Amino acid sequence: MANAKRQGQNIFARLRHWPAKHPVIGDVRGRGLMIGIEIVKDQRTRESAPLVRDRIVDLAFERGLLILGCGENSIRLAPPLIVNEHESAIALDILEECIKVAEEELAHPPALAGSAV
Repeated sequence: MANAKRQGQNIFARLRHWPAKHPVIGDVRGRGLMIGIEIVKDQRTRESAPLVRDRIVDLAFERGLLILGCGENSIRLAPPLIVNEHESAIALDILEECIKVAEEELAHPPALAGSAV
């Protein structure tokens, strides 16, 4: 259990800064290795963004990271109790990449096929 506590603290230390870096993140909360990341359309109003959350989950899966949706607009991180610092760092790198891709897609949605330019 000492490892789980230590790794949870390490993960949360990195995640706590994500709302300032990523406009789609409303809040990061949790205890130990059970951590929730709230995905929002607007940080001020905290309006839910379930489609963005689903896109992040799909992007992560495509990259080999299994994360879980929780509720309407949150991501649940629940790594195994034996996770180590290296594995946690890789998972967070992948997750952050997926968040960046989803934010970019949100800012610049693809043009509809066949539409006039």
